[in-house]
Amino acid sequence: MNDKTKRSVWLILVFLIIATVSVGYYLFNKGPVDMKQSRGININAMALYNAFISDSAAAQKQYSDKILLVHGNIHALAVNTEKSQIITLQTGTDGAYINCSMEEDSPGLTPGVSLTLKGICSGLGEGEPLLGIKGDVYLSRCFVIK
Repeated sequence: MNDKTKRSVWLILVFLIIATVSVGYYLFNKGPVDMKQSRGININAMALYNAFISDSAAAQKQYSDKILLVHGNIHALAVNTEKSQIITLQTGTDGAYINCSMEEDSPGLTPGVSLTLKGICSGLGEGEPLLGIKGDVYLSRCFVIK
């Protein structure tokens, strides 16, 4: 190799190392997603649950780790062990719900009310078929849109 070729190879190598370190630094420090400003996939609670029941692998690929805007009717309100509000949405299937862990409490909600929640889908939870318990679809970091 002549000197000009060696120099070019070293410059390219140094550039690639700097670019790799820069991208790594950015990804490490970018922080969590701003849920309120992010767009989401619009879907009905019943359609979301049916997608996971009919083809779990395809639904996992399409919805898991994505921000969703889920429309549905409230089945129940609860508080978990971390003192966070939990809202379950009806899916049209008895014993199966969209389970939403709220980012902040939403006072004044009652069962039967129709609303839209925005949250990150983590997929279908395990049920207990022998006991007749169906799995729920879980959303985290949720908040009420309307």
